[in-house]
Amino acid sequence: MFSLDDKAEIEDQIRDWEINRLKPTLERNPSRQEEFKTREGEIPIKWLYTPLDLKGQYVENLGMPGEYPYTRGIYPSMYRGRIWTIRQYAGYGSPEETNRLFKNLLSWGQTGLSLAFDLPTQCGYGSDHPLSEGEVGKVGVAVNTLRDLEVIFDGIPLDRVSTSFTINAPTQIILAMYLVLAERQGVPAESLRGTVQNDILKEICTRHTWIVDLDSSLKLTIDVIEYCSRYLPRFNPISITGSHYRESGASLITEPSLMFADAIEYVEKTKERGLSVDDFAARFSFGLCSHMGFFEEVAKLRASRRIWARIMRDRFDAEKPSTWRFRTYASAGGSVYTDIYPELNLVRAALIGMACALGGVQSIRLSTMDEAYGIPSEKTQRLSVMTQALLAEEAGLADIIDPLAGSYFVEWLTDEVEERVWKVLEQIEAKGGAAECIKNGYFQRRIIEDAYSYQRKIEEGEMKIIGINAMRGEERHEMETYKPDPDLRKRTIEKLEKVKRSRDQHKVDEQLERLRRAAEANENLMPYMINAVKAYATVGEICDVLREIYGEYRPPDIF
Repeated sequence: MFSLDDKAEIEDQIRDWEINRLKPTLERNPSRQEEFKTREGEIPIKWLYTPLDLKGQYVENLGMPGEYPYTRGIYPSMYRGRIWTIRQYAGYGSPEETNRLFKNLLSWGQTGLSLAFDLPTQCGYGSDHPLSEGEVGKVGVAVNTLRDLEVIFDGIPLDRVSTSFTINAPTQIILAMYLVLAERQGVPAESLRGTVQNDILKEICTRHTWIVDLDSSLKLTIDVIEYCSRYLPRFNPISITGSHYRESGASLITEPSLMFADAIEYVEKTKERGLSVDDFAARFSFGLCSHMGFFEEVAKLRASRRIWARIMRDRFDAEKPSTWRFRTYASAGGSVYTDIYPELNLVRAALIGMACALGGVQSIRLSTMDEAYGIPSEKTQRLSVMTQALLAEEAGLADIIDPLAGSYFVEWLTDEVEERVWKVLEQIEAKGGAAECIKNGYFQRRIIEDAYSYQRKIEEGEMKIIGINAMRGEERHEMETYKPDPDLRKRTIEKLEKVKRSRDQHKVDEQLERLRRAAEANENLMPYMINAVKAYATVGEICDVLREIYGEYRPPDIF
């Protein structure tokens, strides 16, 4: 990239600057601290960076947008063709409330939907189950039967919107409902666009919303990938998500490392079904979480594209460029928000959104300013949508491709993040891969250790958070947030009982028995799920069959 003469001249300039400029300045005004590192303290950083710090060749490590290894973006035109998808995570209370919220979000300029489910639905329980008390409609919408999804998407044409479902253990059930709904709207399955998260490994490891044992859970996940590869060519069968690892305490390096280890596990398991990697992996999507370390978050996103391209081309011998592309959303991590000076969370969201956009993601979700208080209000949801529009339309972030490319620091940091992630992946491989590392607690221990280190840095003042340990606020501000109707569970159960009374119980029993036999025979369960939800079998009833056949998951001892 430069000649030996240039190298010598740069080295001379650096020495001259250090001796004749920097040293005298520090004698008069000492540095603020002895050593500087990235935000979370993982990577030491120097005073400045020069061409001497660049580790690789331009073509090998950067290339052009839309070309391997995709460091500069996965599409040739990037945001000049179409800006990133604005997709707020939404859904709460009743299906009727969520339907109204979705329509409002679309009218405000949101370009994709993302549905949040309540915990009973995520864990495969009906709203009438004793364990559901106090949780129905609380952190998402309650979905018991196909009737609920019919209400949620009433008046929303499925051929004109892309919907992301943040659902994991009961993915097959929710996807089956969506397919039936599309059929009734006259939307062909092959033209349906959307995503199911379906990332059961991170779910078992971090959120604990499991239903059946890990190996059976993996089997159900691969069923969806296989089914979508055959019948839903435009639908993403999985969104392999580092966000939950990050929000559980994983560091900037640990987050993509565990995510890619999970992805490798899914690819290996799907290949065992006899599918070619190019038949299914091109529809894999990903999700990462961004915190307040601006430059390292950009570097992480750029490095992640390169890592995935190399995994797919070099490890799995994928031949199609579409399979090499790392298609990802990025979200603003709510864990960095504070309930002191919540208005500052708007600033945090804007800065994180900038990092996501400059990092070249395909979709962005900005946590709302009241994330530290509870379920967002409609006002703060709208502000988050408008913040993204402001970044694209007023700040001009969508007008230039990969604008931080060529920065000596950003390029060095991108290389550094990549190298560190590869090292962690090698450690995971040596321990047997992602599933084994979750079974023996390695993933969980690593996250706990990262979380401890993070919290210690805050409490010792090494990591500054405005309003918490710097410019400390005196009191928690009060904000209006969404509060579920205290009678919601009662009303939801009444609706559920009405559906049960109106359905053909013989048909329900017949379809559940067919599902049971298919599970015992180790078949792909998606066709049986579709028939069961058509008969208005409930989420709880279907999951009870799965628990009966596969058994429930039991987490390992971590320490």
